[in-house]
Amino acid sequence: MKKTKKTPARATRKVPRTYQSKAMVERRARIIAATLAIVEESGIGAATIRNVSERANVALRTLYLHFDNRETMIGTAIKEFFYESIAAEGAGTGPQSIEEILSRIDRLTRIIKRKREYSRQLAPVYFSSSLDSGIYGILRDIAISHVTPFLDNLVAGERNRIGKTELLLLHTLIANAEYSIIDDAMNGRLPEQKLATFLKLGMLATIAGFIPNPPEELLATIRELRALVS
Repeated sequence: MKKTKKTPARATRKVPRTYQSKAMVERRARIIAATLAIVEESGIGAATIRNVSERANVALRTLYLHFDNRETMIGTAIKEFFYESIAAEGAGTGPQSIEEILSRIDRLTRIIKRKREYSRQLAPVYFSSSLDSGIYGILRDIAISHVTPFLDNLVAGERNRIGKTELLLLHTLIANAEYSIIDDAMNGRLPEQKLATFLKLGMLATIAGFIPNPPEELLATIRELRALVS
């Protein structure tokens, strides 16, 4: 009996979702808006699938068409809100110089003050031991976006070259500085009117204290910022 040759099974791959219908786009926007509103009012813990579904007035099944789980929904909402807000403030894709870092942090500060309660709720979440790794990564990437690619170019040079593990630690320290300063300012432990100066000083001083040979321009900027704090 002649054996028939089996056709290899085709590997299945997940096809990215597309949103062609106006109704689908509108529902997704409602889900994002509802997620952000709940985080602002009651904190990230209250942004459950059911609560968001009810607030956005969409069925659970519809919500799951857009987001696989709660963490993806929250992470997407945080990321889209930040990058849309910073772009609306006129910031570019990333600062190439210290001057651009300072300008970007001014824009960030305006967003924080405009969305004070949202910022107050979100900042301490970064330090939660139970925070989903995906949301943690998004929050850290947001923090690092205020100093890269300037930082990447700085540590790529021979005088300040550092390893991947050290760079990861530096990213963590920068994000820690940013979220702790925002948290303290939003809760009255630091004067809110100096928030921009504190953020600039905290992030730049972290970089200067970590790399082997900080450039004079960076050190001079830190000295100027310290004078403003005094």
